[in-house]
Amino acid sequence: MEFNHQGYELKFIQKKTIKDDSDHLLSYIYKFYSPVTNLNYVLLADCHMHDFFAIKFYPKCYKKTDKKYSLITNKGDLGNVLISCLNVIPILLKEHPVASFGFAGARSFDKKSKTVEPLESNQRYNTYTYIAQRRIGNKTFQHFEYPEISGYMLINRACPLGVEHKEEIIKKMLMETYNELPMP
Repeated sequence: MEFNHQGYELKFIQKKTIKDDSDHLLSYIYKFYSPVTNLNYVLLADCHMHDFFAIKFYPKCYKKTDKKYSLITNKGDLGNVLISCLNVIPILLKEHPVASFGFAGARSFDKKSKTVEPLESNQRYNTYTYIAQRRIGNKTFQHFEYPEISGYMLINRACPLGVEHKEEIIKKMLMETYNELPMP
């Protein structure tokens, strides 16, 4: 399968400080537009302690729903949308040269049947993993897959602690910050 999408231009909106006593320090907020879906998207790069960013996105029209990460648009252009999200990595590396990144595939919600897909290896995780493995090399990052929670991490090889130690520190921090997620 050929995968050569380029993504769309990211427009920086703001850097928002988080004051909730968690390890989530701030959020970089971007937006982009897909002419194929005719939708605006919001991209959040949530910066946590230890130079770790959780990358999240959703169509702006879903902003007010608590299922904004789980709803499916079924309008196509998934490749360009996901590449747009990955394009934030080199932007953030300029300001945070030893940053690591991660994402989790939100469980899809079927509005008709009101059902939620299982957490393990869900369809978003499988798609994100496929794209990350093909578009992000192993020179800067070591890749870690967590199919049991549909999570993926890119640990920066330049981190001073060593990749495996950094992975453990980030996993512990994520368990404490996102305690609704079981961690491997």
